[in-house]
Amino acid sequence: MNPQLCHADQYIELNLRECGREKCIPDKVFSFTVKNYHLFHYVVAGEGFLEMAGQKYALKKGHIFYVPPGVQPLYYPSKEDPWTYIWLGFNGSSSGKFLSESGITKDTPIVKDRNDLVLKGLFEDIFERYQTSGFLDLKCLGLAYQIFDALLCMSPKRSEAPLNSKQRLINETKDFVANNYQFAITIDDIASSVGVTPNYLANIFASELSTSPKRYLTDFRMEKACLLLKTQGYKVKEIGLLVGYKNQLHFSSEFKKNLGVSPLEYRRRQGNLEEDE
Repeated sequence: MNPQLCHADQYIELNLRECGREKCIPDKVFSFTVKNYHLFHYVVAGEGFLEMAGQKYALKKGHIFYVPPGVQPLYYPSKEDPWTYIWLGFNGSSSGKFLSESGITKDTPIVKDRNDLVLKGLFEDIFERYQTSGFLDLKCLGLAYQIFDALLCMSPKRSEAPLNSKQRLINETKDFVANNYQFAITIDDIASSVGVTPNYLANIFASELSTSPKRYLTDFRMEKACLLLKTQGYKVKEIGLLVGYKNQLHFSSEFKKNLGVSPLEYRRRQGNLEEDE
């Protein structure tokens, strides 16, 4: 494994791109460079303003504001009590899902921390860790996951109507696949994990998702394989094992069957020409 994978910018589901802290002066003019990743700013003291998507927000201590990729906002401190904030840049295949489930979008970019300021401590811990190590490491990544866990707990979506039995079964199945796809699991294993027969599970998936558990598992593995092929940290011959295929030929065959090209050709088309079969 490449030692650089210890850096938190190398992971797939969630990765960290930058971090910093700034105590602003009253008349600071900030020139924002558009990013290709997401940004959080946590206001640890003072007050300021965000202008984005035709809206203006007045922010103060305990607020988080979100800036999406490709957006150029305007934000600046108040003159009476200029703010101090910690920012965190992040990306990854699950980042959009985490944001959506937290209720955070370009049109709803503000989150207020709870009275216990749990988020403040997490942002400060990431920044202090970054200052100590000189880079965003796995500890920082773990703290970022805790930030999203806290945001999910605060999300208004938590007050939505409870899931019915079929929806709970599907979610439990998806969780099992997400946690075990790298192993040689079968549909019988999946059904057993959620306490139903394979036929019953297949009927639920067909009626609710218009697919099958087997198709869902394969699609999930192929999605993870594609993400791994886009990184520099894994060789093609390793990726089959990482997504649950013990036999490399079986993996290559399944990949070509589903994607139309071999794993190596897919990697080449992503602009990675490294010969690493």
